Amino acid sequence: MGPAGWKFDVGFCVFAAVFAALGVRLYAVQVRGHEKAAREQAVQAWATETVQPRRGEILDARGEKLAITKEVPSCFADPALMDDVEATAAALSGLLGVDRAALVARFRRPGSRFVWVKRRCTPEEEAAVRGRRLAGVGFEDDTRRAYPRGRSLGQVLGYVDIDGHGLEGIEKQFQEVLEGRAGERQVLRDARRDLIVSFERSVREPEPGNTLVLTVDARIQALAEQALARAMAKHSPESAVAVVMDPRNGAILAIAGAPDYDPNDPARGKAEARRCRAATDFWEPGSTFKGVVMAALMEKGAVKASDTFNCEGGSWTYRGRSITDVHGYGTLTVEDILVKSSNIGMAKMVTRMGAKDLETWIRTFGFGKPTGVGIPGESPGTMPREQTWAPQTVISASFGYAVGATPLQMAAAYCAIANGGVLVTPHLVKAVVGPDGVPRDEFAISPGKRVLSAKVSRDLVSIMIQVVERGTGKSVKLDGWLAAGKTGTTKLLGANGKYAAGKYASSFVGFAPADAPRLLVVVVVKEPQGAYYGGTVAGPVVGEILKEGLALLEVKPDPDGVKRKREEWAKRAAGGAKK
Repeated sequence: MGPAGWKFDVGFCVFAAVFAALGVRLYAVQVRGHEKAAREQAVQAWATETVQPRRGEILDARGEKLAITKEVPSCFADPALMDDVEATAAALSGLLGVDRAALVARFRRPGSRFVWVKRRCTPEEEAAVRGRRLAGVGFEDDTRRAYPRGRSLGQVLGYVDIDGHGLEGIEKQFQEVLEGRAGERQVLRDARRDLIVSFERSVREPEPGNTLVLTVDARIQALAEQALARAMAKHSPESAVAVVMDPRNGAILAIAGAPDYDPNDPARGKAEARRCRAATDFWEPGSTFKGVVMAALMEKGAVKASDTFNCEGGSWTYRGRSITDVHGYGTLTVEDILVKSSNIGMAKMVTRMGAKDLETWIRTFGFGKPTGVGIPGESPGTMPREQTWAPQTVISASFGYAVGATPLQMAAAYCAIANGGVLVTPHLVKAVVGPDGVPRDEFAISPGKRVLSAKVSRDLVSIMIQVVERGTGKSVKLDGWLAAGKTGTTKLLGANGKYAAGKYASSFVGFAPADAPRLLVVVVVKEPQGAYYGGTVAGPVVGEILKEGLALLEVKPDPDGVKRKREEWAKRAAGGAKK
């Protein structure tokens, strides 16, 4: 074989070897490695994601939206796809107002492939970031809880965390009702992690949360909040609370507290501004408690409206304790003891009832235990056991000391006086409605428990009408309806456990129309500056809410009937004076 043939043979062998090697490699990749490559591609491009459900809305009794869920964009990053981590972090910091150093640290965390840059961006922020076309940066659809009425009812509604879990208030109490059920989806993404196509097989759709319908009337809620705001501006108190209920069934129509906060931005609200004071805070109710004690005395038969007691000119000593009245009175009927709010008269009356009976009756009205309203953190108040009561404790309880009550407890107790004698359970939730609009749970209204006879209820309401007409509650007097109620002015305890000079709580409980009540209002104002009597500070707030609230509910006034009754009472009083 010559030199040319030898070279041809070598070249052919080399070509054949290379071709064979390429063939083997092609076979390995396309045939033997097909399944492996397919698996690697699937791992890199396809992902199973959780799809969060839409949280249910919260509505007022008339269907107005109190809490809703909005769709918003959230910015994320994949550090592995970034061209320059430092530059990307600096750009995002400037565009979104997030800390640059913190972003760099999170981007450089080992194995980090998904990092939230900022949750819930504004449309302007999203547009600015997208305009920079930063490698490894994208946006996900996200949701944000919103409260269209701002601060209104915030202490009751509560708020949610960034992932939509209820942290306080109704949002927390009814988390399972509102949250819904998460779904799953498989998605294909490109190198920038932007969604290419959704793979529809084996997808579980998320189930939206239920809608919660409250008993609250947003109009009356706003009315109560505005009335409290005016009281706060006028008297500069430490805090103020208002509760408005339908005494017929215990439905809460409004529950307000000041200072308050905006649940759209809970981080700015102080802890004391976020709590629902009407349920969590208790105070010694003072003279507003006299109505409860008198109800017990009258139901037991210990006193009747026509009985009289000597009020000793305003000062009386009982077992070494000095008891005083703001004004000095002589002999008063049981009716006038309540109308004029005589501590001495109440103390003398309660001596006809032992400690055990008094404690039993007070507990019968719901004091010493939570009302069951369903607000997280509700307080039971304070109620000492009869075995610990000294004779002076009974006297103190007769005019509203030694017992701690929440505004909600007082509202429930007075509903029983106003509605004919039935203790009702305060409630906030009216119904649960499914995503399909079909009611899933309508909260049955408890029939309540009778604690007073209808006669005692009528007699006591008649007395409380006179409290407003000619007694300490004149500031609640209405033009078109008869109102009934009771004032209260209480000394407050200081940090040392003793009553602090110049610190008071002003309160008023009122309801109207007195003969067929539709609204019952409790207002408590703590530490007002200047004037501090309940009739002066809390009374006008109650009167304003009753007047405007009855008009909103379209309760027809009866000015002529009210005028006739007042003329009749004036003639009776004049006749009594002549005698």
